[in-house]
Amino acid sequence: MSVIGTDRSAELAGSTPSTSEGAVSPSLRAVQRSVLAGLLTSYPYNSASQLHEYFGDGPLPSSYGGSCAWQSFQAGRSVAERSGVEAEYRIDGRHVAAVYRDADGITILDPYLMHCLPLRLERADAVDGDVSLTAGAYPFRARADGSPAPSSVRVRWRLGDDSVRLNYLRFSPRRGHRVFSRSFLMRPDRVLTAAPPAAERVRPQLLHPEQHSVSVRVLHPGTRRLAELVLPLAGRRLLISKDNQGAVARQGSREFDRDREVVADAIGVPAQDIEEALLKAAELHRVAAPAGLGLADYSLEDE
Repeated sequence: MSVIGTDRSAELAGSTPSTSEGAVSPSLRAVQRSVLAGLLTSYPYNSASQLHEYFGDGPLPSSYGGSCAWQSFQAGRSVAERSGVEAEYRIDGRHVAAVYRDADGITILDPYLMHCLPLRLERADAVDGDVSLTAGAYPFRARADGSPAPSSVRVRWRLGDDSVRLNYLRFSPRRGHRVFSRSFLMRPDRVLTAAPPAAERVRPQLLHPEQHSVSVRVLHPGTRRLAELVLPLAGRRLLISKDNQGAVARQGSREFDRDREVVADAIGVPAQDIEEALLKAAELHRVAAPAGLGLADYSLEDE
């Protein structure tokens, strides 16, 4: 997550909306749906990619994916290529969502939150000035009794100030209930003037104290199950993995090897190449980080 905000009034003075003045066309909705479906399995979350791009020898191959902001940039770029409609990139801190406004409502693409379908909110559905939506999202987990426990994204669009709240919830097998995983407030006065921003704005964000690990997270295109390789940046840098249930495995275990192969198979490269990319990214971070940068320990608990 690596972006810098700006005041929307300076950027959009005299500009046109991200979609036409009329209602959103069925063809645009189809494009947005197709783009999101493809990116969920072909452009994974990878916090190492931009460290390579901005501090190393260049970006990793596209199949390795990119940070959360770059996932939204890729979504917006793909929609524009296929429809001619440009996204508005709203930000909250270091997070970015691709937003499309039209006369009837608003559509949001945020692949990092892994919602299964575009987040479409209709103005006509407002209750007391708010439009609310709960959408299914990955990972699809299982409760102790085997019953399904999908993730979800809860959205609230406030018509009064045009802000959008995005809450991402996952089922926690350890706790036995859903928990808030991420929450973002996307305001209309916090948008990007360029996507991606200029390098001098990106680099400090890549070294933000919140960035306490480098990782790659995939949704396997065949099984639709999640797997993740994580390299914590604080302390001893030993790789761990997480499976679809959020269970942590340490390097050298059979569970780790299983998760690593899922990640490698989804990306289509040898597992060793992914590990080397994470290790190199961690080293790039170490060299570039300011002296005394405090990094929180990465939790090794099962989700």
